[in-house]
Amino acid sequence: MTRSSRWSVLHRAPAALPVLLLSAYVFAVWVWSAETPTTSFNGDPRSKLSDLIYGTAHKPYVYRALVPMLTRSIHSLVAGPALDSLEQAILRHPKVQKETKRLGWEKDFFVEYLIALALAFGALVGFAFALRRLWTLLYATDDAIARIAPLLALLALPPIFPTGPHYIYDFPALFLFTAGMVLIAQERWNFFYPLFVIGCVNKEAMFLLSFLFLVWFRKRMHTPTLLFHLTAQVLLFAVVRTAIMYTFADNPGESLPFQLYPNLHFALMGYNLTTLLYLALLVWLVAHDLRHKHPFLTAALMLTVPFGILVLLSGVLSELRAVYELFPVLFLLVLHTILFSLLRKPYVLRTLPDSSSRVP
Repeated sequence: MTRSSRWSVLHRAPAALPVLLLSAYVFAVWVWSAETPTTSFNGDPRSKLSDLIYGTAHKPYVYRALVPMLTRSIHSLVAGPALDSLEQAILRHPKVQKETKRLGWEKDFFVEYLIALALAFGALVGFAFALRRLWTLLYATDDAIARIAPLLALLALPPIFPTGPHYIYDFPALFLFTAGMVLIAQERWNFFYPLFVIGCVNKEAMFLLSFLFLVWFRKRMHTPTLLFHLTAQVLLFAVVRTAIMYTFADNPGESLPFQLYPNLHFALMGYNLTTLLYLALLVWLVAHDLRHKHPFLTAALMLTVPFGILVLLSGVLSELRAVYELFPVLFLLVLHTILFSLLRKPYVLRTLPDSSSRVP
């Protein structure tokens, strides 16, 4: 390593430390608050964490296969008498016994839980850095603002936690979708397509990045190139989805549950004045001064349409975690309003690559 590269690493380390520490805090809140029937990893018998890991959960939960697959692979590599002895020693500790009982963890799968949670924590940290990268791609601001943006994003996550069960694939979905947005903005297709496939294995909502791709590039990319990319994305998603559905064809449950009527009932009867006020505030923060916000973010805001339709038809309207993929878009639009429209901090919108200016 050269002297300049060593200095670069040392320079970045202080900036990374707050992200790591705050990620650890937010992750601890996420884990230790998963103790009620509505938030527990095992609160729904159709999607117990152990069943997800070993592929016996109900559809569609079992389709979110990335973290379970990695967990099984890592566990098979480290399994052995030494690990079993260490596991039993840990489980004999009274504090561990108390917490595993409170959280509803199955002791027979304790190591698998820890592996899966470690992967989820890594994804949360990755999300923070991906969001910072997205911010610096779109905005030229004071470096202090670029450093604080991912910290504020992390702090904005815990209010979402009580709205539904804590699934092991949620933070990976948040990270992979945000990283996919970064790669679309950069037009780095050699990295985008492997990430796209990995994201589709994790959760089918990754495919909605293709919708963002279409909205953003419909006037910025030559039509043959646009169609080539869209076709490639559709085919890759179809291959991944078909393989996963075939693998778990015999699992119980529905591939695409129909939830329209329960969601309509909730939308009509399940709200109160406080909820409406919070929703109105969010809409105002997102929409305020929209024409001055980065066009990439305003294009990404169109993702609310397909996400809204999918959640209304087959999701649970009260579970905000169902639309984690929208979080980076809404957060950055809100942050623009607060920092630049209300606090009047100086900024410059950065120009992204323009494919339409290239020779086809």
